[in-house]
Amino acid sequence: MAIPVLYKFVQDTIKKQVGNMYLWPKTLEVPIMDPSKASKRPVGILLVKVVRAQNLKKKDLLGKSDPYAKLKMTDDKLPSKKTSVKRSNLNPEWNEDFKFVVTDPENQSLEVDVFDWEQVGKHEKMGMNMVLLKELPPEETKVLTLNLLKTMDPNDIQNEKSRGQIILEATYKPFKEEDMEKESVDGVDEVQKAPDNTPAGGGLLFVVVHEAQDLEG
Repeated sequence: MAIPVLYKFVQDTIKKQVGNMYLWPKTLEVPIMDPSKASKRPVGILLVKVVRAQNLKKKDLLGKSDPYAKLKMTDDKLPSKKTSVKRSNLNPEWNEDFKFVVTDPENQSLEVDVFDWEQVGKHEKMGMNMVLLKELPPEETKVLTLNLLKTMDPNDIQNEKSRGQIILEATYKPFKEEDMEKESVDGVDEVQKAPDNTPAGGGLLFVVVHEAQDLEG
């Protein structure tokens, strides 16, 4: 005659052990990329030549300023790109070329800042402006003369003060469909085709966590 309590315990133990043999392994999902940004693949490149600046206002009490330009795409986590520093020059000429990855030409802008380089202390901003990519005709080089502003606030009365201009040449080159897999630019690795014997469909990534140390509760 079976003992009810012991019988139930044995049955529950058997069900648990047998059940574990047929359960899928437990998984831990680790997000590798923000889903909202996963679809933002490069759709083109922006070619920019920083030609020169003119009529800059000196920031140093003694002597002229040492200007350089700093460029960055909005919504881009890559570091800003900089021109060389032109010593003691309020009308510097650079003629330096840069490339930028474009992921959203309708909403992205190129931010341009001009700074006065300082050997000691913070570099002082001489002015700024922005270029809207949606205003650049594809495959057409535009010569842009940008007035340097204090801020991008249209109501800022400090923007009425003259700070000089910076001249750029900008060309937006959208990728053609056949280029989407092979174009390589600064900050983006070239996409390579998988070997011919690679099975169709998705892959599987195995991650083995061996240990953790010095955890705090």
